[in-house]
Amino acid sequence: MDRSEYRSLLGRLPIKSPTPADMAMLCPHLTTDEAVEAFTTNDGYVAVPPTRIRYGFLVIHYIKEWVEEGWGVTGTKNHPAMLVWAFAARTQRSYTDGKSHGDVFTESKYMERAMRFAEGNWGDELILDDWACFTHFYVQDPTDLVVDAYHFGDPRTKAVLGVAFARDLNNIVNDLTKPQSELFDEAIARMALDPIEYAELKGGRGVYTVYNCAHCGAGLSLSICNGCGHSYHDNKIRSGWNTPLTRKMVEYLRESGHTFGIDPQIEWEKEREHWTVAREAYER
Repeated sequence: MDRSEYRSLLGRLPIKSPTPADMAMLCPHLTTDEAVEAFTTNDGYVAVPPTRIRYGFLVIHYIKEWVEEGWGVTGTKNHPAMLVWAFAARTQRSYTDGKSHGDVFTESKYMERAMRFAEGNWGDELILDDWACFTHFYVQDPTDLVVDAYHFGDPRTKAVLGVAFARDLNNIVNDLTKPQSELFDEAIARMALDPIEYAELKGGRGVYTVYNCAHCGAGLSLSICNGCGHSYHDNKIRSGWNTPLTRKMVEYLRESGHTFGIDPQIEWEKEREHWTVAREAYER
């Protein structure tokens, strides 16, 4: 089994009313009997192989069948058993500095066997964590608004890009030597669009979250794009910022199939012009 094959198996989650074959499929490091026993006893959390981080592992949860009744339910409602992806976990060995980065290191059943399986099958694709921080870039389109029972004109999320940086985000933001997008570009260590992969890259760190325009690449303010000017509902989630997506991020998104309505080059030129003016004023 290779890494891409195992990742495709994880893509079948969540699995309703899982069979022993389903449990074994997700646990290639275990026998069928061991997988069934691990999922159906104790708390139902089982360690499975990592896809990206050496000395890390993923955790899948078996939720037992249960019956809902009482408040808000007429009669009873049956909920079948489920296998769901729970979270990515780490051991201290996964960090090059050997320290915790917000992690609470705990033992999970079969974690050592899960890590050994990944090492033996796709070890050449596993990496150690040597970056400083992790950020989610929500790429949202203000020209494509969502209106339903839960959204009132919110820009549709086209992608969530997870980015690991070699420098702390605050350190980059406070560095005035270059336009911010250029500083971010220089500090990029890893990028991922796969939610399982970027969960692994995050480790135990807290996550910064920023919002950028899927149409032009600019930073999104509370209710308007700072680049193309399209407005949208303020859902009280965005804090707003001006920094455009970087060149590497744009290239990565384009390689994944994303198309920008306006070339982000326009925003990079505007950013450099503003930085030049601010720099000259500071130096006077």
